[in-house]
Amino acid sequence: MRQVFSLGGLLSAVLFCLGLVAPAHAHPHVWITAQAEILYNTDGSVTAIRHVWDFDEAYTAFATQGLDTDKDGKISRSELQGLAQENAESLHEFDFFTSLKIDGKRPAFGQPKDYFMEMSGPLLRFVYVLPLEKPVKPKTSLSIEIADKSFFVAFNLIEGDGAVKLVAAPQGCTVRINRPKTQAPQQTLSEQAFQALGGGADVGLQFATRAIVACP
Repeated sequence: MRQVFSLGGLLSAVLFCLGLVAPAHAHPHVWITAQAEILYNTDGSVTAIRHVWDFDEAYTAFATQGLDTDKDGKISRSELQGLAQENAESLHEFDFFTSLKIDGKRPAFGQPKDYFMEMSGPLLRFVYVLPLEKPVKPKTSLSIEIADKSFFVAFNLIEGDGAVKLVAAPQGCTVRINRPKTQAPQQTLSEQAFQALGGGADVGLQFATRAIVACP
């Protein structure tokens, strides 16, 4: 049986298999193109974030090796479900790569649900719903960032206003997307280049896109 790795486990495995072990601390290792939906209840409270992540070609190639178990030349959702579950269950290790603030506070998240993986063209796509432990009704402000502070994973939100959508939000609510001045690099950086960016545990935040929701 093929061993299934979580995203965290795959970080080390991808480095080894793709020959990116030198230098040992090069960043990033995995690239994700992301989009998100903020889900609301009928009373205007936020209930969950629905994430859609498209992985890069190298991660896709590594993660899907041996998963075409019926040998039909296609990889189905059912064949990817074990990998989807393993990733969903490991996300808490990385705070779900999601920073949500409502009225200046960070609500607690529950466990991911309604998750699956599928092939979106040549790329592996991961979709999951990240529920709040308790629905929260914003009074003044809401913002969300999707990023890996350590920059092992590089997140780029899709272009355009659809990067973050509101689902069933109160009438008149709008989203403003604040993108970083510099996009995350599309190749692994040397340790020297990584340090030139500031190094440290929070270097990935300088590439984070923030969505700010305003409601009347």
